[in-house]
Amino acid sequence: MLPNTDVRTDVRTDASTAVRTGGCLCGRVRFEAAGAPDYPHVCSCPHCQKLAGGPLMSWVSFELAGFRWTGPTGEPAWHHTWPDSRRGFCPTCGSQVCAQDDGAPCIALTLSALDDASDLTPVNQSFRSDAVPWLPRLPDRRDGAAH
Repeated sequence: MLPNTDVRTDVRTDASTAVRTGGCLCGRVRFEAAGAPDYPHVCSCPHCQKLAGGPLMSWVSFELAGFRWTGPTGEPAWHHTWPDSRRGFCPTCGSQVCAQDDGAPCIALTLSALDDASDLTPVNQSFRSDAVPWLPRLPDRRDGAAH
């Protein structure tokens, strides 16, 4: 069962057994995520735009049960962008690595923080109304979505 969503994701079936690795630009914040990736998507909310220094950020979630920090820094530095949601970034190079809601059973990783995200295709765009006008919107490709 997927955490916090009723949609299936657009990923290969062997992904549930894969261990994915990733981290920040300088390598001090590293992680391993085991299990099926959930809901790869892009987000155009104002927070993501400011944090990315660009028009959007791309995300995918993994259950915390299969996740661990492996780099010399351990966990990233955290900044709350909402009262119950925080973003993780490397305190050395500043790379945005993750986001986590308080009490959530999963962690959202930026696709760019993964060492290999080539099999993950975003299936939706959050906060379309906040998207920049010069970039085409990503269509909603979740199973059962109105097209």
